[in-house]
Order: sequence, then C-alpha cells, then structure tokens
Amino acid sequence: MRLPPALPICLALAACVSSGEQQQTQPLPPANVGDTRAAAAVPAPPIAPAPTNAKHIVYNGAGGYVLPDGTTAAGDGSGGFRLPNGAYVAPDGTGGVTLPNGTKCMSDGARGYLCQ
Repeated sequence: MRLPPALPICLALAACVSSGEQQQTQPLPPANVGDTRAAAAVPAPPIAPAPTNAKHIVYNGAGGYVLPDGTTAAGDGSGGFRLPNGAYVAPDGTGGVTLPNGTKCMSDGARGYLCQ
C-alpha cells in the first residue's frame, strides 16, 4: 500500500509539536498607550554639594556675612563687605566677589558665596 504524499509531511509536522508539556510564559502587560493619567513626577536631581575644600561665606539675614572662621563682616548693601583686617571685598559684577588674595567666590544662591 502506498502512503499518500501528505502523510509524511503531517507526521513530520506532528513531531515538531511538543506533547503539551509546554512551559507557560507570563504574558506581558499591555503598554500604557493612550493612558490619560499624568505620569509620576520625577524629582529634580539634588544640587551637587560644594567641594570639601570650598569655603562658604554665609549671608546672615541682617545685612552681614558670617566668614568661614566664624567672624561676622558687615555688608555694604551692594554685595561687598569689609573683612576684620580692614580689607574690602567688592562684588565682581557677575554675582560673585573676589577676595583680596585673588580667590574667586561665586554666589551660593542664598545671598552668600562659595569660594574655591
């Protein structure tokens, strides 16, 4: 008896199909396409801390500044101030100051200065 030509092909295909012990995979949840809810707000990255060798001249809220050594210097209203030794620290026109020794200090964003 001669087998029809389609029978070997059906047997070959049947051998390719496993016996029902297929490993079940978890279905993926659908993408949020068209989701009208607002996305969760991502917090802004924190401001990088000042380098450890930076000196901070802090505005004291009363018109003066607290220097890194703890002494207070009276401000002059323009952003400048006089150091305890009498030297004047003038604003540099860019929001910072330059100390008498040439050190550049930039604004800390709170009316004080960070010096490198």
